[in-house]
Amino acid sequence: MPLRRGGALLSALTSASSAEDSAAGAPRALRSLARIVDSGLCHRCGSCIGICPTSVLGVDDDEYPTVKNLSACTDCDLCVRVCPGDEFNFHEQHQDLFGTPGDLTNTHGHIAEAAVGYATNEEIRVGSTSGGVVTGLLAHMLESNQIDGAVIIGSSDSPVWKGRALVARTRADLLSGMKSKYAITTTNAVFAEIRKTPGRYAVVGLPCQIHGYRKAIALDPRLKERIVLSIGLFCHAAIEHEAYRVMFEGLGERGKTAKRFISRIGKHPGTPHLEMPDGSLYPVYFGERTGYRPSSIEVINILYRLYTPERCTTCFDGLADFADISVGDPWMPEPTDAVKWTDGWSLVVLRTARGQNAYHAAVQAGALATVAITEKEVRASNILMAHEKRDRAFRVIETHRRQGKAVPYYGEAVGEFPPQRGISFLKTELHMLSHIFCFLPQYRAAVLRFFLGKGYWLFRLNSLRRRLRVWIRDSIFLLKRKTVGRS
Repeated sequence: MPLRRGGALLSALTSASSAEDSAAGAPRALRSLARIVDSGLCHRCGSCIGICPTSVLGVDDDEYPTVKNLSACTDCDLCVRVCPGDEFNFHEQHQDLFGTPGDLTNTHGHIAEAAVGYATNEEIRVGSTSGGVVTGLLAHMLESNQIDGAVIIGSSDSPVWKGRALVARTRADLLSGMKSKYAITTTNAVFAEIRKTPGRYAVVGLPCQIHGYRKAIALDPRLKERIVLSIGLFCHAAIEHEAYRVMFEGLGERGKTAKRFISRIGKHPGTPHLEMPDGSLYPVYFGERTGYRPSSIEVINILYRLYTPERCTTCFDGLADFADISVGDPWMPEPTDAVKWTDGWSLVVLRTARGQNAYHAAVQAGALATVAITEKEVRASNILMAHEKRDRAFRVIETHRRQGKAVPYYGEAVGEFPPQRGISFLKTELHMLSHIFCFLPQYRAAVLRFFLGKGYWLFRLNSLRRRLRVWIRDSIFLLKRKTVGRS
């Protein structure tokens, strides 16, 4: 089978083979897993690694699973059964968690409550991407002995742009995981540690990782018992490692000697910087420019259109619909005069009873400050990203099915994708066109180098367009609020 992606898995099977143990005679489960990877269905969430009872699997440089101990494989098939990239039964999972079938037209999922909030600890609020709700909540739970650890993503020492999955057992561990991480990381691989070590744990992950967690707890009672809270992060897509390699090549010696990569300095949306050995900060984008500099989100929007992983293009869960609590940036008008996004706030969607209990306990203890918002307000937030991701997934899945390519199995939901017509159809087609280099990977490095070199004024023009759109949105919101107030 020709290897297009994650070739290390089948390569490992082949290199480990002998006359008596050919790759074709390798464990059936590993051959099935290899086909999932090679078909472009692997999320690289790490679930297969974390659930393996004999530590057969590891990861390659791009976070794909690979075989590190072939002889230990018992062919139990857990690695395939847990895979959310190959299969995630949307309606069945929604029924199990919320008691009702899912609705594919619902971009924001089940909502029990919604709020905007922040960590009251100044170190956490200032040091976090937005309001620090995730770190503040986990710190409270850890310090009040509600959990013994939390699965988070810290920063790798080398290369500094990579994430590192770990079980945070101390406040210092939690603080090391502050700030967003956009590069793919096999978060669920640390399920192996939870399975071996009794205790109570919280899990923080992207939607795909939460899907893997939901499948894992159905397969392993220890995980179901020990993981007492899941926190999902809003996600448009992850970003392939190649994007960061190209960016850091452009940074020259600074990129090689940087002590730390900070994904955002400043609040909503912030800009990424390198922390140098002397403690100074250097902007990752257009560091020699003064005045306007593209924000983290402005450049990430380019990276998404160049380096969205293949499996992300068929994922329609933008707001972590299957987590107990979902958290992300508040892309919405400020709900009251007392709320200023520049101070650092997080948007919080409480989906389950245990999510509500954990959040409100932290608020009552003074670890979090919160302002309730209505379901209507939260459904109007992050709406551009949520619709783009969902419409893109429906479009790609239907195209791949017609072409005879592998697609993820979402249960009966696959046949229920709502048809797109008129303006919605045109928007989706334009959105897909903007992602064309995700499907032409041989050209995208050159395109990224152009944007990070001569594309400064394109970023500037796009920034003005975005500011105008936000101003119009907020002006309409304020007008409606004043009209309601007068009536």
